[in-house]
Amino acid sequence: MSGSMGKEQIFELIINNLPIGFSIVDAAGAIVEFNQAAEEITGFSRQEVLGKYHFAILHGTADATACPLLQLTLKRHEQSVASESVIQKKNGDFISISVTTFPLFDHVGTFIGGVELFRDISAYKKLAKERKNILSMFAHDMKNPVMTSAGLLSRILSGKTGVLTEKQKDYLEMVHDNLDKLEKLIRNFLEFSRLETREYLPAREDYDIRPAIKKLMDMAGVEAEKKGIKLVYEAPAEGPVFIRADPMMMDRVISNLLMNALKYTEPAGCVTITLTDGEEDILIQVTDTGAGIPEMHLPHIFDAFYRVSRDTSGSGLGLSIAKAIIEAHQGRIWVESAVGQGSTFSFTLPKGNKQEE
Repeated sequence: MSGSMGKEQIFELIINNLPIGFSIVDAAGAIVEFNQAAEEITGFSRQEVLGKYHFAILHGTADATACPLLQLTLKRHEQSVASESVIQKKNGDFISISVTTFPLFDHVGTFIGGVELFRDISAYKKLAKERKNILSMFAHDMKNPVMTSAGLLSRILSGKTGVLTEKQKDYLEMVHDNLDKLEKLIRNFLEFSRLETREYLPAREDYDIRPAIKKLMDMAGVEAEKKGIKLVYEAPAEGPVFIRADPMMMDRVISNLLMNALKYTEPAGCVTITLTDGEEDILIQVTDTGAGIPEMHLPHIFDAFYRVSRDTSGSGLGLSIAKAIIEAHQGRIWVESAVGQGSTFSFTLPKGNKQEE
């Protein structure tokens, strides 16, 4: 093939047959190559964009900061893989794209420009948004009938509508328990939907997390005592540990991790919460002596609706909600586990205002 075709012909053949948009810009951001897929995605012809600044033609401005991806590549000479950005088509429409960029260097290491590979994900984004909205509306519409039904059942079980037989009472209590589970699932789903669509943002305030953890542990003490599980709290010896956070959200995360640990720890086991106070961040770890999580499940443990075992009850949303809350506070959450040795869920949170969005 190389004998009958020159390098330039091979290059042109490859880029024009790529099923994704392909663009090269020089060190200043001017477009020097633009393939057929890029023409189809943007509506601009190759001749229309050659020599034009990528920022001006696709973002409607000559300001390079309007394109964070190429800003990263051109200014810092770093790559970015499968990030999302927004560009403007020739007809004025804005579309979402998934884009990978990387810098180009010549044979002596001099930076000469960057490459951008991109595809239109607007249809996918729209479909995903519509799906979330439909599910959220469906869950919201279910909430009131479920709560009303549970309330009526409580009145019947209390004897306010007449005497029940033992069998009737047993059946109605099972229905009531299932309605409680359904209500909890709906509440979790609505909270997850609001967090995911950024409708439910942290209301930050100065929050001493040290006594807050102690209070949550005291509340979990009843469940721990039932199972004969030892609760241990390891924290700085004295003084407050303040962070800027939403107290209700933080309580939700810690309570969720704590109750999960108790759920999967056998009687006579131990659950330990460790609080480490760093200069800029705090680290909280919840360690149990439970069965542990198989390695194959670890990458998906924070995914929505994911459950390690189908035999366990729950919505599969608790850890997803915890992750969304921690990330909304510009923190990070992760898990380490070994089968037969237990698990440790850890998260870090900035102590100050890293960036309140």
